[in-house]
Amino acid sequence: MAAAAPVPHNLTGLTFFIDTHIIDAMDEATLCLKHLGDEGWIDLQRTDAMDTELADAPEEKWERLTEASAGYPEALGPMVWGQSRWDSSVFGSEEDRIRLDDAFAILFPNADRATARDNHIRDAMHVSTAIRYGGYGFITRERRLLNKAPAIATRFPGFRMWSPEAALAEAAARIRGLRELHRREPNRGDLPAWPAETDLPRIPE
Repeated sequence: MAAAAPVPHNLTGLTFFIDTHIIDAMDEATLCLKHLGDEGWIDLQRTDAMDTELADAPEEKWERLTEASAGYPEALGPMVWGQSRWDSSVFGSEEDRIRLDDAFAILFPNADRATARDNHIRDAMHVSTAIRYGGYGFITRERRLLNKAPAIATRFPGFRMWSPEAALAEAAARIRGLRELHRREPNRGDLPAWPAETDLPRIPE
């Protein structure tokens, strides 16, 4: 029996890191992004801060959520004392420290890291780790994070904060571009059948 053809991987070149609340979200945009990941169009990843946050979940939710998180590759961020898990982090460099400090200062300009809430520190860990590994952006619905998108993009060029809808619109635009390129140059090979042009979401301007 012939082996099944491997699923293509990240055809659009888009690598998004996801916030913890995205893993069990059921809105249309998030479900479509997850499907695009399964089909090999985009890459969705998590940071080690996600399972740190899930450790605080009620026992009845912990198993379901950690099982869901296990479906995403985990990027191990620099160890942050009192936050990181020793077996799921790496020793950081001075560059890592500066990146985390800058991300925290942008996201929470009136807070002191020494006395900040755990979830604020972990938000900065998510973002700085995503930047460390060359992510295209961080997908979240947290308005306080999305509001800082321009400042984050200025400090870290090439990285953005995305709502699921905005990330989906970006992915859809790239998929349209790839389909047109393959139409003009058929020798590039086949693309996944889904989504066809008629399936691609159209996000209002």
